[in-house]
Amino acid sequence: MAKEPKTRKELEAIVMHEARASGKCGDLQSIIVLGPVDLGHSNWDIGTTSTHPTNLVSSACRLELNMIVGRLQAQYDLSDD
Repeated sequence: MAKEPKTRKELEAIVMHEARASGKCGDLQSIIVLGPVDLGHSNWDIGTTSTHPTNLVSSACRLELNMIVGRLQAQYDLSDD
């Protein structure tokens, strides 16, 4: 089954929306979609920025993002922008 293609901006918006809605990512400042990459199961991944002085997101947010991104990577491929 082919995955639906999404642009970088669409994927960033979807991930950010779901992360904010989770209530676990208050420190998350932005999502950056990286790709195309070869992960075997997906052609994209994410980078993040945070409001924390070290620019690292909290562990609760990282866990939530892992679940969100894993699910979305199974549904969507990064299209040619």
